[in-house]
Amino acid sequence: MTKSRDSSAEIDAAAAAWAARVDRGPLSDEEQAALEAWAARDPRRAGAYAKALAVSAHLDRAQGLGADFAPAAHPVAKAADRRRLLATGGLLAAASVVGAVGYGAISLRGRVTTAKGDIRRAPLADGSAVTLNTDTTIRATFDGKMRRVDLLRGEALFDVAKDPARPFVVVAQDVRVRAVGTSFSVRRRADGQVAVLVREGVVEVWRGAEGKPVRLTAQHAVLAPSAGALAPSRVDPAAVDRALAWREGLIDLDGLTLGQAADEFARYSDRRIVIDDPAIARLKMTGAFSASDPDGFAKAAALSLGLKATTRADGVRLDRG
Repeated sequence: MTKSRDSSAEIDAAAAAWAARVDRGPLSDEEQAALEAWAARDPRRAGAYAKALAVSAHLDRAQGLGADFAPAAHPVAKAADRRRLLATGGLLAAASVVGAVGYGAISLRGRVTTAKGDIRRAPLADGSAVTLNTDTTIRATFDGKMRRVDLLRGEALFDVAKDPARPFVVVAQDVRVRAVGTSFSVRRRADGQVAVLVREGVVEVWRGAEGKPVRLTAQHAVLAPSAGALAPSRVDPAAVDRALAWREGLIDLDGLTLGQAADEFARYSDRRIVIDDPAIARLKMTGAFSASDPDGFAKAAALSLGLKATTRADGVRLDRG
């Protein structure tokens, strides 16, 4: 029987294992051949591996790889390039992770917080992992019956290890999200709503202790208001990637107004984009921009929309000039 394609979580785990092996020292000829063969069998693997190398280089100062280490110059990346796998864009994204995003692997003991502009991936004691977005706090409580993580503020992506005997539950305000083994994100929004997005697997979402669960499968999302029924919606794969672009230090502005974009950039930086004119705030831009560069976005918006971007000590103002 032909095995189905590996999930994104499985590819990420395998890529991390290969990166850890490389970090311990040079590969043998047999290991190098095995690594290149692994990367060649799925176009997603080269990007995942390069990202794992980039994270390793950032965290460990490229120990064992040399001071001039660059992910795209690694032999497996070159091999992938020969097979035209660079079209996935994964290597370019991985290179940006090192310079733009503060990834830090940390052991999770109780409460974990990221500062504004920081992103961290934390391994959990049960084999799961959580990636915290900017300005996020979580608190974990695991016991023999349940794995519980409270999302106290911000946004996080959970890659959950399967353990049917101990459900994995994320609590955000009065919203509960339950999974056994899957990959999903939860965000507490500034307006009080809770957004849940399922990348892989199945989760159940409900409100309060006695709420009726709503089942979400992969590529589905729900925005839970403070009251009222939960209404799941279908999300295409490209939109899932855009929603999780923050893992690579990017903000995807598809469908957002300039006012909403300014609010998103404010999550990552103290430099503000100031828009006083409501008509300008309703204009839209498309594309992905570095979360750490609100000035660059504002200048691009000004150029594209015929506006004026004025740099100030605390940020940039957009107006008609």
